[in-house]
Amino acid sequence: MATTRQSIVRGPGTVKFDNVKLFDSNGINAEVESSTQEIPSSIAGNLDTIKTDQIGKVTLTPVGEISSALLTLLYPYQTPNPGASIMGSTDKPLVISSRAGTKVTFHNAALSKIPDLLLSPVKTAFGQAEFTALLANGKLPTDADSFFKVESATYADGEPGRTGLSGCHYVGTWGSGGTALSIPDTQDGWTVSFELQLDPVTTDSQGTIDYTFGGLTVRASCTPLGLSESQILGALPILSGRGASTATAKDLVIAAPNPGLTVTLKSAALVTGPLAWGATTLRAGQIGFVAHRAVAD
Repeated sequence: MATTRQSIVRGPGTVKFDNVKLFDSNGINAEVESSTQEIPSSIAGNLDTIKTDQIGKVTLTPVGEISSALLTLLYPYQTPNPGASIMGSTDKPLVISSRAGTKVTFHNAALSKIPDLLLSPVKTAFGQAEFTALLANGKLPTDADSFFKVESATYADGEPGRTGLSGCHYVGTWGSGGTALSIPDTQDGWTVSFELQLDPVTTDSQGTIDYTFGGLTVRASCTPLGLSESQILGALPILSGRGASTATAKDLVIAAPNPGLTVTLKSAALVTGPLAWGATTLRAGQIGFVAHRAVAD
């Protein structure tokens, strides 16, 4: 039997999570992985393959429209709480609605990869975000409606606007007063990246049911223009003693006029500062800062 064009399922959609709509720049990907394990036998080889877990991953790159609701959703953990559940006490559904008229709901999801911030006049603000979907709270894999639901639904999520899509020129300032290091221009903007430390929580009957927040590392990098050898080398912790803390009393502030963002890395340290010499080579390579959270002594 020949395939008809009408039978091919395709087309765009939107994501809604925690009452916030996310429009994507280049597509939405959803994958439910069934982890498996082989049952070997020395005399007969592989006897069987059993399922061991189920985890869903939804990834997208937000279109770049900046709003306070979107920033709150995509950049949590500004006051980290190690040991907390990332899924929370109440399930939060993630809904993918297609323009073709089908809605897929993952009953229990959480943000598991914070998107990079891309701060440049010629880039939109966000890198790729990832959400992880698990079993609904208190459900077994064999329970009805325990992981996802697929249903017909008229598309009603609209389209993105243009607010905040335009990039901005960002200026970095590390520290304050007379000792501040100013980075007024860069080769191709700033990248702020976020590394989540998450540990899975599993049970024999259900598989993975949660992730515990272990920590967050925030880094910022750029290729600066105009910084001298002495400025870069003098800012690195080269002359600190072995085993000394690299945390400083200086915040790194990366800012642009409205509608741009202001990003502050607390107690930031410059940890990478390569230099290069060549006929067509910029003196400063990509420098990198790392943030440190405040601690109560």
